[in-house]
Amino acid sequence: MNNPFTKHAKENGYNGYFSHFAFAFGISLRITLSAAAFFVHSLLPFIPLPKFLNLEATIQYLIKKNLDTL
Repeated sequence: MNNPFTKHAKENGYNGYFSHFAFAFGISLRITLSAAAFFVHSLLPFIPLPKFLNLEATIQYLIKKNLDTL
């Protein structure tokens, strides 16, 4: 029987649920931090974005993480 918690993870090269969870949680955490920084910056434009959360750094992070999964 196919377990819905592990089927997708195994189809995408993860050892199981928790390794997929760690990957997906890390991505969501990074995007959430970036979005929060942009939100604060939109309200208070004099507060600069941290360089590691700007668009270019976030895009590069996502590309690297995507390539690491291939």
